[in-house]
Amino acid sequence: MKIRFNTSALQPMIDWLTDRKKTGRGDEERLREVLAHPDYQVELLRYADPGLPVCGISLEEAVDFFMHFDTKDFENPRLQYKKGSFRAFYNDLENRCGSIGAFVSMEPEDYALMEALLKNGLPDELYDRIPELNVIFIVSIGNSMGWPYGHYIDYDVANLTAFRDKGDFLHLTAHEIHHIFSGQLLAPEGIRGEDFFLQNFAFEGLAVHYMNNLATVGKRAKYDDRTYVMDEGDMAFYEAHFDEIFDMIRNDRRACVGKSLEEVKELVSGRYEQFSFLGREIRQYPTYYFGCYMWGLVDLVYGKEKVYEAIAKPELFVPLYNAAAQEKYRL
Repeated sequence: MKIRFNTSALQPMIDWLTDRKKTGRGDEERLREVLAHPDYQVELLRYADPGLPVCGISLEEAVDFFMHFDTKDFENPRLQYKKGSFRAFYNDLENRCGSIGAFVSMEPEDYALMEALLKNGLPDELYDRIPELNVIFIVSIGNSMGWPYGHYIDYDVANLTAFRDKGDFLHLTAHEIHHIFSGQLLAPEGIRGEDFFLQNFAFEGLAVHYMNNLATVGKRAKYDDRTYVMDEGDMAFYEAHFDEIFDMIRNDRRACVGKSLEEVKELVSGRYEQFSFLGREIRQYPTYYFGCYMWGLVDLVYGKEKVYEAIAKPELFVPLYNAAAQEKYRL
């Protein structure tokens, strides 16, 4: 596995933020020069893609955010959500940036761990085609911990404090690589609305099951190991409200019968992929937890091959899941 680390966009933005703190104002012309860096152009392309989650941030909105994050509210909910954590990063800028080096260096055993995870979690033919990947370390314009886009994986250094250790970093990198390849298989031609609804949960759910090792209500962890890089508060909330949320998912899945894929995508995005759910502010969507439960259960009972057979032939998933699940949690 070849991973190349891109850090050249990092120092120019750190320098700009440092000067902003010293002078009390931001130099907009210089900020635009920083955002013209190729790594920021990758970010802007990603956040401009309406087909991806956590998208919808333009260059002008990014400029406005960096210039005014400590003085105004933002109409864009993504940026308004980002504001609080970013101000904490800005106020502790020097200390936060001092820990970056620990995540950039890779040892042979680090690659071996990620390779083992990915071999367990991807079809063999996909794993064998993994190319060189570019990991960007950047002060992000958006509010994702990290994301896959093309052959890039992004890490927002403002969020590195979420990692307890390098193990968290390696498992999340494997998580993002899993997205790059498993995402190619989702929504095969002719998929029905109700099956498309469930495959939206597979995107995050399978990565969480295979790479983050999350145990849920009704499903044990994949490995005899701890859970990696999951928000404990969110996970406890989903566990406490499991029956209520699962009923919502079951009813929404049935309501998707006969709907177009675009209608189903809007339902998932609007209800299950926002940073607020059931009146609670969240960091990790319900698709993480409940996708891990439903799709992970099929993996534990039937194996990886059946999981990906059900991705390719979506009508197989519900019978497999229902046979594996407790009666009260059948779809």
